Amino acid sequence: MSFSFILLGILIGFISGMFGVGGSIITTPVLKIVFGIPDLIALASPLPVTIPTAISGVSNYWQKKIIRTKIAFLTIIGGLPATVAGALGTKFVKSSWLMVLTGVFIVIVGFRLFYNTKLKQPQVQHRIPTSVLAVFIGIITGIFSGLLAIGGGVIMVPAFVLMLGLSMQEAASTSLLCIAFFAIPGTLVHWKLNHIDWNLVLNLSIGVIPSSYLGSKVGILLKSRQLQMIFSIFLILFGLYFIFLCIFKNSLA
Repeated sequence: MSFSFILLGILIGFISGMFGVGGSIITTPVLKIVFGIPDLIALASPLPVTIPTAISGVSNYWQKKIIRTKIAFLTIIGGLPATVAGALGTKFVKSSWLMVLTGVFIVIVGFRLFYNTKLKQPQVQHRIPTSVLAVFIGIITGIFSGLLAIGGGVIMVPAFVLMLGLSMQEAASTSLLCIAFFAIPGTLVHWKLNHIDWNLVLNLSIGVIPSSYLGSKVGILLKSRQLQMIFSIFLILFGLYFIFLCIFKNSLA
């Protein structure tokens, strides 16, 4: 069983490094549906794995000087307290609905990002200062990150592209840097709530570290438009599949 989790970590790490997502958004449904891990454990255990995933993936982007550090800093400032609030909110929300909500959100942002790939330039609203938007993105990301126990990249990457006009490589790299910080308070809260299986965390981490580094290498080589299109299609297909499986399994329960 542990070897299966290591293989899952390898897959998740590669996707995380290439797209700038923490990987929890993918790992959670696989753990729940394929391996039968209880809902809250499946939600929370992948969260601490996003820390080594993000650090490994961000190293390539850092060397290429692609990361927008100011935007990352402001996003982190807004997101850290919101992450704690979101994690505490899991005590008041039914776990099965959290899983379905995750799938619905993936589909929505996937379609929005896919639509934006057809535009010649990002639709950036210049009426609001970039610094304010970055803090706002951090707050929204933090709430969802804590509530759904995700790294937040699935929110930040589309937001950075659609709202701030970053390229996919800039959005992915900046997202990974933020994820490394966002995962810390969420991990501590879910650990206190006994939602984390640390043996599972260890097995997943073995796979994600080298593969996240490789994924970031591939992400840098692709054109921004290509990477954005691939990412949006991936989100739509995976989100629909996730919703179907969650509803189907709950109907059998």
